[in-house]
Amino acid sequence: MNLESHPAITLRQIWHFVVAAETGTMSEAARRLHMAPSAISMSIAELERIIGAELCIKRKSKGLTLTSTGRAVFLQARELLDLADEIASLSKGDRPNVRGPLTVGCYMTLGPTIIPPMLSDFAAQCPHVDVDFVEGYHEDLQERLLDGSIDAAFLYDMNISPAVRTAPLLTADPYILLPASHPLQAAAEISLKDIAAEPLIFFDAPPISTRILEMYRESDITPHVLHRSRSYATVRSLVATGRGVAVLFQRPRLEAPYEELRVALKPLAQPRSAIRQQATVCLAWPRSTRLNARAQAWVDVATERFSANPPDVV
Repeated sequence: MNLESHPAITLRQIWHFVVAAETGTMSEAARRLHMAPSAISMSIAELERIIGAELCIKRKSKGLTLTSTGRAVFLQARELLDLADEIASLSKGDRPNVRGPLTVGCYMTLGPTIIPPMLSDFAAQCPHVDVDFVEGYHEDLQERLLDGSIDAAFLYDMNISPAVRTAPLLTADPYILLPASHPLQAAAEISLKDIAAEPLIFFDAPPISTRILEMYRESDITPHVLHRSRSYATVRSLVATGRGVAVLFQRPRLEAPYEELRVALKPLAQPRSAIRQQATVCLAWPRSTRLNARAQAWVDVATERFSANPPDVV
């Protein structure tokens, strides 16, 4: 290679372009990189000048739209940044020297429990990685993994695409949510048969909703679904007003004790058969993509964090 004639493209220009393309606007890229939008714009303009082609079209109402050349450059640029991270990781050999942007996803209802401790632990070990996160539901997050808009995601390990690799982190047990005045509120545990005739406030977000229906079917019970919601807070509020009961796989920290919120949370009694009731929370990433140093560090920190100190509520 003739280094003297090599284009003067810098990793910083590549980095600015990738972050802008991933976030969709100059202002959001500037926020993530702690720079002025004009500096990001100038960096990308210089990259376009060196390449000799327009990489993105800037529209105030629609943000950035990549050109055909921009899409091709974006894919190669991500690979280049990943390779640079791997080289830095090999030469430095420790997490404090890993740097750059990282975008992770989290299944909506797991966010309050998993994201805060992960951000704290990860920042302590990888202080130079700029982490952003998005919350979503099962199919949406898997699509984002496969289109490259997020690097890794916390999901339930059910109905996972064959194109996605997973690492198990912890298990979640099912619970029954009752109105505080319910006759069974003093019971140590409750079976599905105990609430078979009760109206069900259905948490309607796969794969948890699918698992709940499977549990009813395996217990030979047809649930009477009165209301459906994808919001844990809405489900809890409907139960609190006596509209029905709910089956959930998590016990998120609340703004007040369950008693003050007029609900009672009870363990679901294990059936005598070998029906699997637990759900596994995992970290997922694309099978076809080799993790960059930032994403690998995120996976490692999550595995260490939750295997050694699982959340007291999930």
